[in-house]
Amino acid sequence: MGRAHTYALYSQVTMLAFIGVCLALHPGVVLRWNEAGLSNYGVHIRTVVPYSLAFAGSAVFAVMAARATPTDTRARIVLRAILRAYALLSVFALLSTYGYTVNATLKHIHMAAGITVMAFEPLASVWLFRQVRGFRRDGVWLTLELAGLLLATIDLFALLHVLFLAQALTGVSFGVLLVHATRRIAAD
Repeated sequence: MGRAHTYALYSQVTMLAFIGVCLALHPGVVLRWNEAGLSNYGVHIRTVVPYSLAFAGSAVFAVMAARATPTDTRARIVLRAILRAYALLSVFALLSTYGYTVNATLKHIHMAAGITVMAFEPLASVWLFRQVRGFRRDGVWLTLELAGLLLATIDLFALLHVLFLAQALTGVSFGVLLVHATRRIAAD
């Protein structure tokens, strides 16, 4: 296993593990009929530390994966850009979380961060899928990613409140495709 792949894997495991801690500590934040999004873990005293570690840790490992990815092919250059963009968006989403309940301006900034992440991950996933297609399971992950985007759009227009489900589908699907593509591209 190459260093870039290992760091990409650590990035996604870090995110999943610490969000899992948040979920275990305070499941009612996101698991209810009128469900809220992951950001709510960043404003509760009980979950702010694991929430922060999820995003910050994931970003740090994504930067490390980007640095460990060679730049000798176009695919590797794009993969590095995706890893860096993911890290930057994770930090932006994290920092915008802390004050989003204070006023409308900060809430709009946080919503813009969330929308940017929800648009970036499916777009990046399509590119990642194109690099590794040939494995049937990757098509399943891409389909789940796009289903999450559809649910996020439905939630944005307040037709259903399924933000956590949308975030879970897109985040996990993107993570699997990112790790798989990093293994394949960085190792070739």
